[in-house]
Amino acid sequence: DKAINIMQQCVGIQKQHLPTSRKALCASLHNLGLYYNEKGMLHEAIGTLEECLASICTFLPPEHPDIGTTLWNLGNAYKKAKNVVKATKLFRECLSVREKRLHATHPDVIAV
Repeated sequence: DKAINIMQQCVGIQKQHLPTSRKALCASLHNLGLYYNEKGMLHEAIGTLEECLASICTFLPPEHPDIGTTLWNLGNAYKKAKNVVKATKLFRECLSVREKRLHATHPDVIAV
């Protein structure tokens, strides 16, 4: 798949030239993880989203919306991989992050 090759190259270049705590690298990892998930490449999606989460947790506060979004997307990948226990744990963590930051009636809180 051409898109995956380009995204992988982009991530590789960013890893060579940017610290892992850079938002641009995390965004690329997140997008690659989402694309892997969409294509059914669940092992790759989970690994990439876990790498993204580990990286963003080094420079964003624990209640930052980007952490909640990554937890949500990682939970979806685990759910798709039929690991409901891990998915449920991640969805609960996502809800906790979102509840700290948003009102109970906010669409992102209700969606969880």
